[in-house]
Amino acid sequence: MLEKFGQSRVLKPKGYFPVSSWKIDNSEELRSGEMRVSIERIKVEEGSFRQLCNSCNYKVESIRERIINLVEERGKLHNHLTNSGGICLGTVEEIDDDYPNEQNLKVGDKVIGIVSLTSIPIKIEKVKNINFNYGQIEVEGYGIFFSTSPVSKLDLPIHEEILLSAYDESGSIAKAGKLAKDGSRFLILSSKIMMALIYAAAVKFSNNSQCHITVLLELDPMPNLPHGEIERMLRDYVDELHITAPVSPVENYRLLNKKTNYNDPKMLFDSSIVCSNMLGVEAIGVLLTKNGGNLFFTNLVNDHNTTVLFTESLGKNLNIISQEGYTATFPQYTKDIVKSVKEKLLQIHETCGKYGVISQSPVRHTDNYNLFDIKNVDGYAFKSAITREMLEYVLNIANYDCNVIISGETGVGKERIMDIIHENSIRKGQRCVKVNCSAISGSLAESELFGYEEGAFTGAKKQGKKGFFELANNGILFLDEIGDLPLSLQAKFLRVIQEESFYRVGGEMPVDVNFRLVCATNKDLKKMVEDGDFREDLYYRLNICEVKVPPLRERIDDIEAIVEVFTKKYNDRYTMNKGFTLEAFDELKKYDWPGNIRELDNVVHRLLVNTKENAIDDVMVRTLLESKVNLKFASHTPGASNEQGKNDSDTETQTLDSIMENHEKAAIGNALKKCRTTKEAAEMLGISQSQLMRKKKKYNL
Repeated sequence: MLEKFGQSRVLKPKGYFPVSSWKIDNSEELRSGEMRVSIERIKVEEGSFRQLCNSCNYKVESIRERIINLVEERGKLHNHLTNSGGICLGTVEEIDDDYPNEQNLKVGDKVIGIVSLTSIPIKIEKVKNINFNYGQIEVEGYGIFFSTSPVSKLDLPIHEEILLSAYDESGSIAKAGKLAKDGSRFLILSSKIMMALIYAAAVKFSNNSQCHITVLLELDPMPNLPHGEIERMLRDYVDELHITAPVSPVENYRLLNKKTNYNDPKMLFDSSIVCSNMLGVEAIGVLLTKNGGNLFFTNLVNDHNTTVLFTESLGKNLNIISQEGYTATFPQYTKDIVKSVKEKLLQIHETCGKYGVISQSPVRHTDNYNLFDIKNVDGYAFKSAITREMLEYVLNIANYDCNVIISGETGVGKERIMDIIHENSIRKGQRCVKVNCSAISGSLAESELFGYEEGAFTGAKKQGKKGFFELANNGILFLDEIGDLPLSLQAKFLRVIQEESFYRVGGEMPVDVNFRLVCATNKDLKKMVEDGDFREDLYYRLNICEVKVPPLRERIDDIEAIVEVFTKKYNDRYTMNKGFTLEAFDELKKYDWPGNIRELDNVVHRLLVNTKENAIDDVMVRTLLESKVNLKFASHTPGASNEQGKNDSDTETQTLDSIMENHEKAAIGNALKKCRTTKEAAEMLGISQSQLMRKKKKYNL
């Protein structure tokens, strides 16, 4: 039974189905009930396509490489950041005898695979072309379809990219038609002329219904197109058309209100169809849909949670419908709709080509459109886009019970990432055993990891002892500094991972274990493999997923958020009420932070406890950081010592107040030497003359 779903193809983690697995077997040999298709074209899911394009700055070669690597890594097209894939078009290559061939497909037939590419094995050998308008890629490769994977025979003479785009939304198109009733008012929010036309046609042609259709069309992806051309192409299917730039939802609401008074409840829409990447489009849909009406999202881009919360805040009761799934009738319905507007679709295709339309609309990041800008994930404070992307990846892989390597410089917070994985995994209620490999004594390492039986060696406990492997059973084993694991233990460690069992030191019976392994390192394990310092087979067992934690100098925008967390921690600890000025934050951002977050924690702690004032300013920050830099320089200078024979590192034991006083004394002394009068010196220092006189007296100058 399970073979119909391709369960035997799952490599990691075992026991999962292909769509929810991390990696599947994409070898081309057919198994029972399978069909292989030579893939020629892929419609990448909209959110995934825009994310890939933006992360590569729309550089074609980079996008090609990213897609090939993604498929190579997972055996399927499954973007871990968007958790989506796409659909494909190709030619039948081979059909197994047990494949339920209800459509009488033959080798050489063109088909569209309607199943998501997150759930079937594919192999991409080459990306030949990227079509930004349609969000499609032309490829050389193949896909394996299971008994239950829906496909549709391609028998409609129209451009493949048009048909593939329509089939990608076949379920939603059919649903739009079902919502249509005579006299109902429809709003279609779209970023593409073609999809606006198809959804309008689905509404118009459904049971010959007489509906009023308004379209709000995003101008950004097609700035070269004259508005008159757009109106001409949609005229027969759309009653009211608004073309807008991607501005705020408030501005778009006002734009629509110029023609129609939507403050009148009677003018609101019975159903709103959202198939747009437009900023704030969820809010527009909520505002313009009548109470008790339908708000229908056709894609995975739109934010369902934001919509629910905004709807609730307005006291509205809406039927919020997410992207529709698949049923057997959807392809035929879509085919009928496409056939009915075939000439118009070809006209749109040709017109976009004529005016050189290239859609490069940005992917919708949370901080661009979400009403609730998240700056904290499970206690992990951040603000930068690079950290947001890393955390999205971490939260995604946390769902999959696979091995993980967390890499990054010392002090970047690798253990905290491990905690987030644990807290969001299926093992969150189980124990997490943390082991520092560099702290395990060579002679005791084996007994620490494997445990031992009574009498295994001199000094062994009477009842024996459980090792870290056994203690982590059913939970997570976290091995910090995995690069320091002795070579002599790596082979034994690999065997535990492979066989999920081991023998205690001195034991004769195997101990079965089931744990998720998370490792951390500040070393380049790949280079260690090349140098013979780390086993290659163990490396590939561990490196199913790798989280690269960027150093603090590459995510400077996070500093403010992190400092706020540390400030609260120490204020609570010492019953204080201190904080940093905006200028102080600017000064902190200028430093390169070689010790990363651990060093930032130290600096914040020292500033808070060594400063009398409640407001820590830029001068205080600069003074401390300069002393650290000077100290670092002095420690690397031969013969750097003071006249008492003490190293300059003794300055690190000074309080911040004393350091600042020394600098202030030197600055005042320098000003008095340069200036003829105390008035000029005070002006040079930016203080009053009376302040200067008091400080002059204080320092005996």
